[in-house]
Amino acid sequence: MTATLRTAGQIAYPEMELGRLVPTEATLRTFARRAMNIALFLAAPFIGLVYAMLLPFVGLGMMAVIGGKALVKNPAAYQALIAARKIALLALAPFIGLVYAVLMPFFGIVMIARIGYKAYRAPKQVA
Repeated sequence: MTATLRTAGQIAYPEMELGRLVPTEATLRTFARRAMNIALFLAAPFIGLVYAMLLPFVGLGMMAVIGGKALVKNPAAYQALIAARKIALLALAPFIGLVYAVLMPFFGIVMIARIGYKAYRAPKQVA
């Protein structure tokens, strides 16, 4: 829709400066800063919720780290930890083997595809 000016029976279109239509760098920077502030304002409750949900796990992790450091300093406890690790690995070995057996064909397919892609993308040598 175009607005016209009627002055003394003549129709004239008002002139517009094109510089006013093109945003300047400062205007774009201001818009980006405001958009970022709005996005952070809208995301803040969710970020706080994530912090609140993860806080117990972070606390348990810190307790485990501090307790682990104290156990490692005690030689008898250190030997007990090594024995517990060996027992856990012995109990988990069948499951680890099953995971390897299930996933290895997929890794093989991916590796064959990667080798084929490299061969396809290699520069052609003319003899």
